[in-house]
Amino acid sequence: MQKLLAIASTIDKMREFQHSFEGIYQVKCTLITNNVLAEVGSFVPECIVVYVEGAMRQKLFSMMDFREDKRFREIPLLLIADEEDREVFVSNVSPEPNYVLPEYTRMESVRVAIDRLMASSGIRKHILVVDDDMVALKVVKGYLDKDFKVTCVKSGAQALKFLEKQFPDCILLDCYMPEMDGPTTLRKIRIMDKGGTVPVVFLTGNSEKDMVMRSLSLHPSGFLLKPVNQKELIDKLNELV
Repeated sequence: MQKLLAIASTIDKMREFQHSFEGIYQVKCTLITNNVLAEVGSFVPECIVVYVEGAMRQKLFSMMDFREDKRFREIPLLLIADEEDREVFVSNVSPEPNYVLPEYTRMESVRVAIDRLMASSGIRKHILVVDDDMVALKVVKGYLDKDFKVTCVKSGAQALKFLEKQFPDCILLDCYMPEMDGPTTLRKIRIMDKGGTVPVVFLTGNSEKDMVMRSLSLHPSGFLLKPVNQKELIDKLNELV
């Protein structure tokens, strides 16, 4: 499910966004406050929709900081505002919105604009693949390179080191690896700051049923049998991210 961030200047509009988009997108809604960055937290969407009514420079200071943050500068932004508020927003917040709709646009039309921006954004989901088998890594990377950003590491220890710097949208984790197996790696991931919610799919062989059973308490997002089928793999990732 694609991620949408909805930011509004009024509580009523924020609630309307929540009601209209919940279940269609993975949506996070917030008000234009003194610290939008803090309200958004670690949530990184594929599109941002901003509703501005009665815009003042003082209210837009936190939007300036938010839009200038490197995580959000390149994400397409849809602005909903009347002509006067649009001019105030554009003159103070950079980069400019990718698309602007009038204040009283119906939500059906807003959704069409959001979908178009998401489709044209070119932002690819990031997948971390963890497997000690170099051949398996090469095969999975070949399956995914066209549609996803792919990072490959050869061990659980390397995965944990990578995750200290950034978190992907999903992790493909081999069950059986020397030194640190898949369930042990996932147990360590789950206690990291962002590790509780990242989807993790185990890659497993027929002989690893006992290992699969002891990993269920760690709430993996699924299991795929090795050698992995390309269609099943892509279908699973599209379901999760």
